[in-house]
Amino acid sequence: MLGAYVKANNKDKSAMAKFRYIDKEENARDPFASEAEESNEFEQLLQDDKHTPTSRRYRMGESVEGSVVSISSEFVFIDLGGKSSATLSIEEFTSASQSVPKVGDTISAFVRTDNGSEILLTRTLRRNEVDDSLLRNAFEAKIPVEAKVEKVIKGGFEATVGAKRCFVPLGQMDLTHFDNPEVYVGNTFKFTITELKGRNVVLSRKSILRQELDSKISSALEKLEVGQSHLATITRLVDFGAFASIDGIEGLIPLSEMAWKRLKKADEAVRLGEQVNVKIIKIERTPKLKIAFTMKEAGEDPWISNATRLHPGAVLQGTVVRMIDSGAFVNVADGVDGLVPIHQITWEKRINHPKDILAEGQSVKVHVLAADLGAHRLSLSIKGPMPEELINKFKGKKRDEFSNMSDEDKALMKQWEEYKSNEAKVLIPTNRDDTSIFASAFKHAKKKK
Repeated sequence: MLGAYVKANNKDKSAMAKFRYIDKEENARDPFASEAEESNEFEQLLQDDKHTPTSRRYRMGESVEGSVVSISSEFVFIDLGGKSSATLSIEEFTSASQSVPKVGDTISAFVRTDNGSEILLTRTLRRNEVDDSLLRNAFEAKIPVEAKVEKVIKGGFEATVGAKRCFVPLGQMDLTHFDNPEVYVGNTFKFTITELKGRNVVLSRKSILRQELDSKISSALEKLEVGQSHLATITRLVDFGAFASIDGIEGLIPLSEMAWKRLKKADEAVRLGEQVNVKIIKIERTPKLKIAFTMKEAGEDPWISNATRLHPGAVLQGTVVRMIDSGAFVNVADGVDGLVPIHQITWEKRINHPKDILAEGQSVKVHVLAADLGAHRLSLSIKGPMPEELINKFKGKKRDEFSNMSDEDKALMKQWEEYKSNEAKVLIPTNRDDTSIFASAFKHAKKKK
């Protein structure tokens, strides 16, 4: 009785379950045997097994590539082809703030250990495991290596990978400017090899940090939407506003969006490193990422909170904050400025410019003529109701006598009638249009130069 033993994987075991040995001589004497049964299934299995790839041993530091077949809470399992499979720690991704790969993704890595039964991979070569050939592999495959920063030298740093001395240019150590390079000495970081010529090895940590930041930004950007409110950190102050960061994603707060009151400089509202509440008002992803924030809408609108005071006929105390040829702006509440037209400044005489009567910082009493809360517009009057002595000039006069008045009296009477007949309504807020938020911000900066 013939027998056989076949070492096989799960697929081969399934085939063995169906295996039946055929004796050709017996089969020839069997009148009921079919021609198909004359083929020896055992011989066929042996023939197939010759073409099945077998697992092999990998040397430490060897560059490999494989496909993700499954993922656990701690490891990514990778098929290296043939009968070889390997594992890669999930921490290799999470420690670099990168997203964990998905089943089906292709991954490049280095062999860390291969004991014949288990293959462990790493995406970073350990500094004490590297020799010249592995350095060459890492350079060509663009896989990071660990290096220890030994000292500060002219133009950068000296670092070591194993016994190999390497050079890190000053500008390739970090993403941001630093004043004290000594803080990096004695630390071990991940680097990419940017140049490998003979004994000269040049490293860059900046490229690693950029990859990690880009991955983090890409992941965070998927969660950002217009209308969301976030806590952001002020990173830069510029003439046209300030830049703020949300989880590494930087956006512009235009000067006009930093406060409800008028600002000349960003440092009047914020300081570097300060955390502020912002609301996203615009996201442009192409051709270049641009995000615009507002600090005003992240808080309470003072025009709405002061709505009960901002109605026609109300009398308010305010401060002259700015003057133009056609009138003066008066602040009546924090973030609420109204315009006093030049003809509403005084009853006494005609003036050519508000500065003929007023001065910036002057406290004045104003009467509300009209309010549009949605458009943030307020029309005010400093002269208010007509003085008694002027009213007396018209007492007892009949309408047909008005035609005999002087031009000055007619003008005064017309102004008073306009004031009394003003029936302006307080309007509700309307939706804002921020399509030109960047253009207006940069236009403002251009004017300042």
